Amino acid sequence: MNKFLNKISYYFRDSYGMDKLSKHLYIGGIIILLIKPAYTLGLVFIIYSSWRCISKNKYKRFRELQAYENFISPLIYKVKNFINSNNPHNPYKVFKCPNCAQKLRVPKKKGRITITCKNCGTSFKGKS
Repeated sequence: MNKFLNKISYYFRDSYGMDKLSKHLYIGGIIILLIKPAYTLGLVFIIYSSWRCISKNKYKRFRELQAYENFISPLIYKVKNFINSNNPHNPYKVFKCPNCAQKLRVPKKKGRITITCKNCGTSFKGKS
């Protein structure tokens, strides 16, 4: 038994291992397995994730991870901004200057106000 475990550990010593993409594929595969018509897609996700973990081509797996993170980062950023902008405890509203794109923070619930950019001096109207 000890010989068998040594052979397995020797084989997996240079494998890529788990990363964020593999974890998300596993979780997605398990969730999709619960849906009867999409059962095979869930199995494909789990098999692909397992294959990624035991792969020895670390460069390609890292490139896949980078592509995944480049795809998902803007989505996460937009969701976080949406959640923060709709937070009822946030007493400010953020505007962008139409001239220089500087972000300007003004107090909420002040009605229609004139906003002056501190960066370029442009004035514009907005509803807080």
